[in-house]
Amino acid sequence: MKEDRKQAINSLSSKILDNRAMLFQARANIEENRLMVLSNYAAASAGNQQLAIHNTDDIFNSRMTILDSYDCTTEVQARYVDEAKDRSELDLLIHSAELNRRSMLLNQKMVSINTQLIEANREVMQLNQEMLDFNEENLEANREMISGVLNPLLADEAMIEELSQENGESVSELASLVDNNRKSIMDLLAQSKANRKITISDKQTIGQRKESLYANREQITLMRNDIGMKVDYVDLFLDETED
Repeated sequence: MKEDRKQAINSLSSKILDNRAMLFQARANIEENRLMVLSNYAAASAGNQQLAIHNTDDIFNSRMTILDSYDCTTEVQARYVDEAKDRSELDLLIHSAELNRRSMLLNQKMVSINTQLIEANREVMQLNQEMLDFNEENLEANREMISGVLNPLLADEAMIEELSQENGESVSELASLVDNNRKSIMDLLAQSKANRKITISDKQTIGQRKESLYANREQITLMRNDIGMKVDYVDLFLDETED
């Protein structure tokens, strides 16, 4: 019986150490993913989003320049240009207002995430305190074993029997806890692996979108060169391939 318990304790000790190693691995994966997510967030919001906004402003500023460059010869043309300016300004304002709404929702989500991080930090702080309490409690137990009520010189049969029964119950409880921990840790590692794949894919998408935004910017530059060019009815209604 005693040997079986010793064997069980040794086995549980090995499993707990394995679980701890896997938890360290999971924590490292989580931290790496978190840094990659934050990097993606910065690239998408501070990088791509600002570039997109800059391109939008240039496009609509160019549109106003185009409309202002028309030498209207009739009242109809002048009214059209005036209405087109209003339409252009309204399109930009509606777009900007919608961007503000979406940014507000994103900010709310980031506030919620920060709140969760604060709660996670508080849980870590509480865990640290519990570890400190555990250490102080067992430091006191060491003192009691040296020169107090837990000294083996004061042990009797009743005390030994009670301690033995308590040990047996603890082995059973510990085995269940260790196995449950192992399942949860394996799920955690799998989820971290999946998150890593998603984060890497997002990073690639952000990079591709940046290239598209730069291409968009080059098109804006080319378009500016065409502003002020004279256009007649032939340019508007005839295809270049027509004779």
